[in-house]
Amino acid sequence: MFTGIDDVDWASMGHAYGNASDVPELLQGLASVDAAEREIALDGMYGAVHHQGDVYDSTVACVPFLFELVATAGLPGRGEIVELLRSIHGDGRDPEEMDFWSDDEDEYAAWAELLARAESDTQTRSGVLLDVLADPDARLRRAVPGALVQLHGDPEEVLTVLRRRLAVERDGGTLRALAAAVGELGVRYEEFAGASGAVLAALLNHGDGPDDPGLRLSALVQLARCSPSGPLPERAVGIALDAMREAREGAEEDVERDVEEGAEGGAGKGAEGDGVRSGTPTLISYLRQLRASRRGSVKAPWATELLGELHRALDDRVAERFSLLEDQLRSPDWGQRREAIDMGGLLLTGWRGPHVESVRLLGEQLREADHRIVRWAAGELEGLYAIGGPAVEALAARVAAGPEFLPQARWRETSYGAALCALAAQGDARAVPALGDVLRFGEVPEDLGDWIGRMAPAAAAALAPVLLGRLSRIVPGKQPRRTEHLLKAAAATGVAEAVGPALRILRAPADVARPVLRDAVRALAELGEPAREALPELRRLAREGEAHLRVHAAAALWSAGGETEAVLPVLSLGLTADHWSGRIDALRVIARMGPEAAGLLPELRGLVASPEENGGWVAGALATALWEAGRDEEESLPVLLRAWSAHVDNRPDVAGVWARMGTAARSAVPVVREELLAARRHNNTGGTGRIRYRCADDELLLGHGRALLEACHD
Repeated sequence: MFTGIDDVDWASMGHAYGNASDVPELLQGLASVDAAEREIALDGMYGAVHHQGDVYDSTVACVPFLFELVATAGLPGRGEIVELLRSIHGDGRDPEEMDFWSDDEDEYAAWAELLARAESDTQTRSGVLLDVLADPDARLRRAVPGALVQLHGDPEEVLTVLRRRLAVERDGGTLRALAAAVGELGVRYEEFAGASGAVLAALLNHGDGPDDPGLRLSALVQLARCSPSGPLPERAVGIALDAMREAREGAEEDVERDVEEGAEGGAGKGAEGDGVRSGTPTLISYLRQLRASRRGSVKAPWATELLGELHRALDDRVAERFSLLEDQLRSPDWGQRREAIDMGGLLLTGWRGPHVESVRLLGEQLREADHRIVRWAAGELEGLYAIGGPAVEALAARVAAGPEFLPQARWRETSYGAALCALAAQGDARAVPALGDVLRFGEVPEDLGDWIGRMAPAAAAALAPVLLGRLSRIVPGKQPRRTEHLLKAAAATGVAEAVGPALRILRAPADVARPVLRDAVRALAELGEPAREALPELRRLAREGEAHLRVHAAAALWSAGGETEAVLPVLSLGLTADHWSGRIDALRVIARMGPEAAGLLPELRGLVASPEENGGWVAGALATALWEAGRDEEESLPVLLRAWSAHVDNRPDVAGVWARMGTAARSAVPVVREELLAARRHNNTGGTGRIRYRCADDELLLGHGRALLEACHD
């Protein structure tokens, strides 16, 4: 083994932490029969020789020896080496899109050459993988199919050997890897999409091949990937649901865990005979244990993971996705429901569809005894308040049951607190007594003001005493974040007494009040007429305050005292702000003033005529202000249409203007109709993972759009 390794001048090469003289020792460690030694060596390879995915001359020099290890029969740990080789290859990485540590052109050229050599050398030697596709080591067999698709240069040969292996393979994990590789080949090579699809479609039938639920589910995932807009097989959802149920009822996972964690040569079993390897002080060990812990909470984790892949592959096929989500939320396995809650948050905020039952089932999770499930489900429902009606009774019941222990400062981190936040986000009056209890001394949520703003006036006013009490105990300028949230919430109650804390800040010394001055002015603008007592201070700030304060002071002057003549010059100056956010602040005040701001129409028209000043979010605020100030349909419609296209976040407000225009906005009907037919919410940028979208904005857009179409009898 390692023929010629001593002939390599490793000391002249480098890696992330200096010269590469230690690389032979790392390679020898990968060949050890001791699992801990192999893990430490692999961690060293990723940590130094292939640090953060980078490639050095020593990385390239390792490639032939790594392939030699893969070809060594009986050597444990070869599957992980295959994954290392795939990472070294880079899978089509573009040096121009990567960060390089030097501006020197020669150094960059040398580095780019190393990347090209890493790609070329791994591809040239990838034929070795064909010889180990049937190796007795199941973990190796699972790693090889995907590597063949990535590294081998002959997709026709790869498809042939994958199809042949599918006919004889019996290990569940390897079968899923083979199906995934067939699908990936069809995605990478358009000319093979049809052939790959045919292989995958055959796997869905109970024929002579293996009757494995994971194989069928994996094949369905890959079919959806190969044909993202084409028809799916009949009973596609049924196939997925059947496979999920079989996975829950089967015992395959116990066998697979032995293969993955205990049966590998040299790994051994833990003291309790659980098949888990002893950990090493490495990042790889930590990540492995973290994944094992997460997977251990699910009866058939591979099925749950495949269902997540199926969701992503189905993309805009919302009917199928919601059916899958509903079934998973009904699963008797809490681990699968945990994953469904996470997927539900992404799907419900990012896509339009038949959401009622899915939201109701999310609410049903709050009846669970497990506080983790309650907390996760409530956390998703908080962001779904705009469509959360089907879950509101379950939320109210959970809050009415009371906290599991006395409210605490960090009450939001409890399952009770999460349910209370979700109920309050609905604007439901039943949240008020509990909110009053926790707000006496506990955390003040950033969104509290928004929650109160959705409540009926009487319910909102009931929270004023506790909010004003908290504010009275804060010295102006201290605890700025808490003050900001409390001021916004107090203003949302609408009670006249909320003027007091804001006015106290305005009258404090400038250097003391500065951190929270803008928040106080915004609160006064929200309160309107009751804030007349603050007019002298507001006039002073509108004349002499810092630039970012003047527009907010002008807004408060207008809402509290209707002082249009004093306000318009301030807003005119705000329209020339250097930063777009300052211009948007002024435009929003103009929109609120409506025809009273008509004196600023020349400035608004000047912005319309300056494309460089009229893009992105500014376009939306400008179009709305132009309409509200001028109420001229002929002038506003082209500007609104431009704003609609300038940024998707403009669309709810623009659609709101069109809805108010009614039949005068008939020319906007085609773009609104097209938007309403889309499966995705307007602000869905295609993110995955924990990303969530503001579905409330999209629901607002849908409501305005439907109102316009109804007005125009479309």
